[in-house]
Amino acid sequence: MTTTPDNSAQHTTSQPSQPNVSQHLPNNPGVPNLTPCMTGQQVTDLLHARYTAKKYNPNLRVSDEDFAAIIDAGRLSPSSMGFEPWHFVHIKNRDLINDMLPYMWGGIGKVEDASHLVAFLGRNASQMEPHSSYLTHIHEDIQHYPQDGLDARMDRYRTFINDDQDFHTDREKNLWVDKQVYIALSNMLTMSAAMGIDSTPIEGFQKIPMQKLLTDRGVYDPEEFHLTVFACFGYSDAQHRAKTRRPVSEVLTIID
Repeated sequence: MTTTPDNSAQHTTSQPSQPNVSQHLPNNPGVPNLTPCMTGQQVTDLLHARYTAKKYNPNLRVSDEDFAAIIDAGRLSPSSMGFEPWHFVHIKNRDLINDMLPYMWGGIGKVEDASHLVAFLGRNASQMEPHSSYLTHIHEDIQHYPQDGLDARMDRYRTFINDDQDFHTDREKNLWVDKQVYIALSNMLTMSAAMGIDSTPIEGFQKIPMQKLLTDRGVYDPEEFHLTVFACFGYSDAQHRAKTRRPVSEVLTIID
């Protein structure tokens, strides 16, 4: 694992012993048990320490092994019905990154020096229609869903889309996909923090010209995907102000 530079956020505390809960977990052959590897306090400390980097050290690079783990955190993220409506593009081409900067005001001063830049794509509404080629691939090749139950599953999916969620336009369906892409993004940000790697999610870009640039350069097929968000990863080259968040009393309502 790549060594964390001295200026990365550090937050340590003494930890209680791990609870032994493995005896209560299901034993599914071929499926790893969800055994605790961190205490709740350790996770809380990690999230306290994680912050959005504003400037990166260009001399420090994320290792291939660590970046693969970050991508896996996105790949293994949950999605509605397990449809995985995302795709991640690692943009390494420096000429392309420079051409992107005029349309990425939120990335200026960050993506130039960050170790890795990722574009997060969402599947277009047409790709998420029942019995589309993509969902057929998911059901047959990934989930190995039994054919005799597939029609009923797709009927339930239609009801979910059209009635339960009241999605009737491609824009509404694309926004639903984007919500799931953000779950993958969130897991990747947390994974990077767990390895001492800094990160920056980037929504500050002009979507129409950015999409045109990327599709014109063959980064993705606009018939299949749309651009959702960016994130860069690396090691911070600047101090940051203390993290501020509202107290629990302002963000949680309990209904007894």
